Amino acid sequence: MAIFKRTPAVPTVPTVYQGLAGLESAVPAELAARVFLGAFAGAESRHVRPETVLGILQRLSGVDEVPGMTVRGTLTTPRARYALDPVFVQCVLLWERALIAGRLSRGSEAYHHLVLLPIGARALAEADPEAAVRSLLDASAA
Repeated sequence: MAIFKRTPAVPTVPTVYQGLAGLESAVPAELAARVFLGAFAGAESRHVRPETVLGILQRLSGVDEVPGMTVRGTLTTPRARYALDPVFVQCVLLWERALIAGRLSRGSEAYHHLVLLPIGARALAEADPEAAVRSLLDASAA
């Protein structure tokens, strides 16, 4: 007789994108704006760990595991995070191009952060931060 019964994880909030395929087919600027707001709006610090952003992507898509993926790295890193890396990097590159956030590394693997830049902070202070962020992302793509 089993003490624990394994049940599939169910997202606590409705997903916006349908799995990994939904993230990959999303309009890049729309996804980057949504993830940026999730990471930095209301944050206590201008520094955010990459794991925070990956968690936002997981919640938006409902991705918790990716069957058949090979794990290369620590045993504590979920396989889903490897699958999300391309979408994560795409968002960060769009943020950097718009000068709203950027990557920071001080040499140690333990010190990798995403940093809210002054332009990004001003956009978050606007009456409609979503529109302000999206406008900056769209303008940088032109």
